[in-house]
Amino acid sequence: MTASGFEQDATYSVFEALRPAADQTLDRAAFATYSLDLVAMAALVLSLSRAGEQELEAGPISLVDALEAVAPRIAIVYQKDRLKPAARSYGVLHMFDRRIHAVQPPAGSSYHPKLALVRYLGPRATVRWKLWIGSRNLTGGQDREAGLLLVGKVGGSAGKRAGDVVEMAQDLLAPVPWMAAFGAELGRVRWHAPNGVGFRGLQWRRAGQQKPFKTSLKAATLAVAISPFADDAGVRAFDWAPEATLLTTLDAATGLAARSGLAIATGRPPTFGVEMPVEPPVAAAAVDGVSLPEPAGLHAKMLLRQNGDVSRLWIGSANLTGRGMLGPNAEVMAELDVPKETANSLVDFARDGVPFDPRSVESDPELASRRAAERALDGAIAAVLEAEMELRRDVDGITLTSATSIDAFLRQHFLTAWLLTRPNATVPWPEGTTAVRLVRGSLPQKEETVLVCFRAERQQKDCPARSWAQAVPFPGHDADGRDRAAKASYIGLAGAGVWVRSQLENLVGAEATTWTGARRWAGSEYAGAGDGLPLAMEEVLAAWARDPDEFERRARRLEDVLAALDTELAQTPDEERDAAATAQWTQIRTFWSQIRAAIGDAP
Repeated sequence: MTASGFEQDATYSVFEALRPAADQTLDRAAFATYSLDLVAMAALVLSLSRAGEQELEAGPISLVDALEAVAPRIAIVYQKDRLKPAARSYGVLHMFDRRIHAVQPPAGSSYHPKLALVRYLGPRATVRWKLWIGSRNLTGGQDREAGLLLVGKVGGSAGKRAGDVVEMAQDLLAPVPWMAAFGAELGRVRWHAPNGVGFRGLQWRRAGQQKPFKTSLKAATLAVAISPFADDAGVRAFDWAPEATLLTTLDAATGLAARSGLAIATGRPPTFGVEMPVEPPVAAAAVDGVSLPEPAGLHAKMLLRQNGDVSRLWIGSANLTGRGMLGPNAEVMAELDVPKETANSLVDFARDGVPFDPRSVESDPELASRRAAERALDGAIAAVLEAEMELRRDVDGITLTSATSIDAFLRQHFLTAWLLTRPNATVPWPEGTTAVRLVRGSLPQKEETVLVCFRAERQQKDCPARSWAQAVPFPGHDADGRDRAAKASYIGLAGAGVWVRSQLENLVGAEATTWTGARRWAGSEYAGAGDGLPLAMEEVLAAWARDPDEFERRARRLEDVLAALDTELAQTPDEERDAAATAQWTQIRTFWSQIRAAIGDAP
């Protein structure tokens, strides 16, 4: 590690760094994030699948493949009110509701860590792990971020054992079902940092804890802090030095008291609520040296202290605020010794910010009032988050109920709700009621989900409304059946031939559209038109003979979806059926019957 990653043209993909090597299999992965976007989760699952670098440009068959091969291995922990409602589910995003785990932090605190912990299986039964810690949420945006990737191997003598990794994971990733069972193995992992970097350990805290982070280096002569959010309590908590620089945003700098010897520079603020781009890129014009766009804002969190040849860096999720540095936010930071070249580039990056002059800042009472209203709204929606809600099905449809009244909230706020798969069917929640009808009439199984979306707004309308999605218990919901129905509907009769071929060959070919159904631009290296049937019987029998067990595993999955497609076809009115797709479906069914006759029924 001889560069900071903050050079003008530096871009690094966290997803790419976590992708398994050619001789590895992804076994399981756990993530922590403050905020979560289901489109970003689709990009993650695709990136870790055979689609690899295609990510959101991958086609629908690639996504189905990833849903089956990768999604069941993923678990994501996030703050309960920070799941972004999807503008569209695209018929698939709601299936991620089984892979996410919400944390409701104590009042006045946030669940704010950002980390990934991934386990891989390799040749000769080798087990490797990767741990990423940084500032990036699983959302959209192109802000400046910072993170650390550690690579570990179970056993051996090289590398560093780190018991604090085990304790941190079991604290911050506690909702992940398998985490506790892997504590002993994680304790045997020997971790390797990037070249030239010394990994000294981790600091973290659970939500609600008051536990100051230690950032000391004896006799430091230089200190740099990079944080988009800062307040006086956080500035006091950091061990500064005679030469000190803070890079933050103008908004944060304006709220700080003057501090002797501290030079403050500002960068652009981070972006929030940015939509993940799902449309394929357009062809670029033929120009010499196309450069990447400048990132939108600053979101990295790093603290650096230097004494001679020793450069100590703290990197992770904590902002330079009292809640971040002292508590009670849940956070994680890694402590490192980094090469002087890396430290110097970070110092230069911080100093390249716009010098802050408090005399040039004019007070904005309206902005202060709006921020106060936003904080009040954030606090008030706890009444909705903590209500004992449930989805109930009856002959008239789907109802959202609350065992506790939220009238105190409704007297001062407007609240609307909708099912994630029905974004155009929003329903107001009136005062004096404990239930609202979200769906009138029957809900197709393929659209079932436990994710309910809310939009809360202050009646004074003095700040933007807040929208989020949250999981609600849904007695009688069959998640497996929903997944089969949703996948079958997403594949559709028109795509069934290509999908069946991909299952029988265990290979996903080129696809003409992205997973959203948008056509790829003509110059895309991934563009194509996947071949469907016919597929020679000899090819299928050869695949079965090579590995009967693996073939039967894929065949069982195929037969589940074929049955769901049969149901989908039966529920489609005759006048809405595509004649060509229906004819192809008959061909597929005949072909599969011939295969079963040749190899016999599943054992």
